[in-house]
Amino acid sequence: MSNLLDLHIDSMAFRGYGVSRHGGKVIFVPFTVTGDEVQVEIVEERKNYSLANTSRIVKPSPWRVEPRCPYFGRCGGCHWQHINPLFQVEIKGEILKDILARLGGLKQIPPLSLAPSKQPYEYRVRAQLKVEGKGIGYYQERSHRLIPIDHCPIAHPLVNETLSALRQDCPVLEGLNEVEINVSPEEGKSILLLHSSRFLRGAEREAHSFLEHHPVVKGMVMAAKGKAIRLGNPTLNFTIPFQRYGQQRTLSLRASPETFFQVNLEQNPRLVQTVLEFSDVKGEEKLLDLYSGIGNLTLPLATEAKEILGVEGNKTAVEDARWNARKNGISHCRFVRASVEDMLETFEGSHPDVLVLDPPRTGCKALRTHMDRLNPKRVVYVSCDPTTLARDLRFFSEKEFRLQDIRLLDFFPQSYHMEVVALLRSPCSTDIQ
Repeated sequence: MSNLLDLHIDSMAFRGYGVSRHGGKVIFVPFTVTGDEVQVEIVEERKNYSLANTSRIVKPSPWRVEPRCPYFGRCGGCHWQHINPLFQVEIKGEILKDILARLGGLKQIPPLSLAPSKQPYEYRVRAQLKVEGKGIGYYQERSHRLIPIDHCPIAHPLVNETLSALRQDCPVLEGLNEVEINVSPEEGKSILLLHSSRFLRGAEREAHSFLEHHPVVKGMVMAAKGKAIRLGNPTLNFTIPFQRYGQQRTLSLRASPETFFQVNLEQNPRLVQTVLEFSDVKGEEKLLDLYSGIGNLTLPLATEAKEILGVEGNKTAVEDARWNARKNGISHCRFVRASVEDMLETFEGSHPDVLVLDPPRTGCKALRTHMDRLNPKRVVYVSCDPTTLARDLRFFSEKEFRLQDIRLLDFFPQSYHMEVVALLRSPCSTDIQ
């Protein structure tokens, strides 16, 4: 019996698949889009759903476009290059609302505001590439099969320039497992993080030679067996422009190679602006920023708060954050190096007026036993994983916090990933509109 089915794609799922139904069973089909009419082949049967691959597009959706990348469909880096970028953020909005209702148990969701990316390509300022011999690229989706690439359309031109230099100077790649390329568009420079189980003899000399012959790369870190060698100047600098009360402000930040900074710097000011808006700081509030990193959110908030404490477990990130505070003349902002879990166990400060969270994909489990003690008036939650956000919002709802506002920022065009900022109000807050 043939496994071929004719389907209409009705909607999209979080992992980027098109969704259809046949015989009462959900069928997920990658690389499709709402409105497609396709012939598919079932490749995997599960109890509650099936997975299928497209054999033929019978009638394309009006939202379907020609992918720009020759590796699309094989490389695991993108999921949605076949979808019109104007429609991608709308899809993400529908997916988010479904997840909040289904996993978060939210019966009432405030109007969702969307912030699409103005730059659907050439936006990524960080790339993490796999290396096998002289091949460099990304793994195929759901596999460890390397797809070598010579250019990535969603990466910033400086990333591709650095990638080209690496491909030409193959000796630098030998013996590596992974290469990270981070760039600063404002500096016009990149840095490299080279990861290996062990470095071959002469690797450091070759790395020095590479830096001399490729001025776009300002520094690199060679990491193996828990040790790291720094060459050149492997730190990057960028600015955060934001506007408050009719005034334009700019902060300058440094990011070391071991620290995190946003992959989409064009959208980052919108994130900062949203967090400032949701925090609604008037100048007398005390803030607590958990998972504060290099101060990307903490320092803009400090320009309006009475005092703010940033908590971060990464030692280098805390060093960068303190350096960034000094560079910008911000003295009423403190950063402590501690895991959020350990810090909350010993926290003895006064109740923060605003609690800001930008946790990893695991969410804010560390808060669950401490919310009654912290008792903030407002919580501003930044999330890159809507499933984790939904589960955490269920927890906040049980604590009688009300979801007042929510905004989706498209930090990751051509993929199903999204950045979401949620504002929650405490039942004891006196400033609820």
